[in-house]
Amino acid sequence: MESLIHADIASVIDLGPHVRVTPSTGDLPMVISPLQPMNWAEWATEHKAALNDLLLDQGAVLLRGFAIEGAQGFNKLFTIIAGDAMEYKNRTSPREQVYNNVYTSTSHPNDQQIHMHTENSYSLTFNRVIAFYCLIPPKNGGETPIADERRLLKSLKPETVDKFRAKGIRYLRNSIPGIGLDWRTIYQTTDKNTVNKYLSENGFEFTWISDEQLRVSWTLPAFQAHPMTGEEMWFNHMYFGLKDHYDPQVLEYFSEEDLPFVAYFGDGSDIDTSIVRELKDFYRNNSIVFKWEKDDFLLLDNMMYSHGRNPFDGSRKILTAMAQPLAFIR
Repeated sequence: MESLIHADIASVIDLGPHVRVTPSTGDLPMVISPLQPMNWAEWATEHKAALNDLLLDQGAVLLRGFAIEGAQGFNKLFTIIAGDAMEYKNRTSPREQVYNNVYTSTSHPNDQQIHMHTENSYSLTFNRVIAFYCLIPPKNGGETPIADERRLLKSLKPETVDKFRAKGIRYLRNSIPGIGLDWRTIYQTTDKNTVNKYLSENGFEFTWISDEQLRVSWTLPAFQAHPMTGEEMWFNHMYFGLKDHYDPQVLEYFSEEDLPFVAYFGDGSDIDTSIVRELKDFYRNNSIVFKWEKDDFLLLDNMMYSHGRNPFDGSRKILTAMAQPLAFIR
């Protein structure tokens, strides 16, 4: 499909006469809103192909003003558009399952920032599509920033791209009781032999430091080809795992090899300070940050758009679902 990003896409893709399509701005992604009360399930079913074309072109689409009203409605709408939701395996985020394969977006403490990342881009199996649904909007903060990773790749210096292309990215992960996720939650099993088999068969290096602490390391490319467009995508979990994001007290308390999750170049060397600055500058200047409204349904192409979470006060409940599993090409 030829890119329509710079065209009047609302006049090219037909979503019917009962919705308004508002082009993306610096404050919002492309927004689709109903012009009147409507049966959104029938509308989404009729315009499924157009919605997926729109997602493939834009990378991010916000459905706002539809009376979805809860986890079951979110699951239904997501399934109509993207297909059956995946089970969340090989986890990095604490989540609660609320309905079928619909989960809370994260249970991280509300005073912590979650740094920009593409979902499951550290894993051998990842999801092409991810959606977020606002059940309870926060009063203050709690936004889910999103950023176009295609623009990030174009913004990086050629020497930065060349370095990641040559070296790839090495991830180090520790499951430590009381710090992050335990190994049973990560791998969704209570059987150590099942974990050992999975890690051995898939080329992970691992050591059981104790019955509860498992240290795992592995290397993956920094790039993947998009399965539908063929475009080379910047697709990795490196930014999420930067040592720069740790509180200095945490770095003082833990030896580096015991950090919960950290990323390096594929040869094990540290990511250059200048590269860290490039990434931080891009996300600071190019992220779309908007206030959640009840029933907002944010649909992302997970290979095109990263997301994060800002700290917040009070109540907040954002649900998530993922679909269209793909295998990481090593």
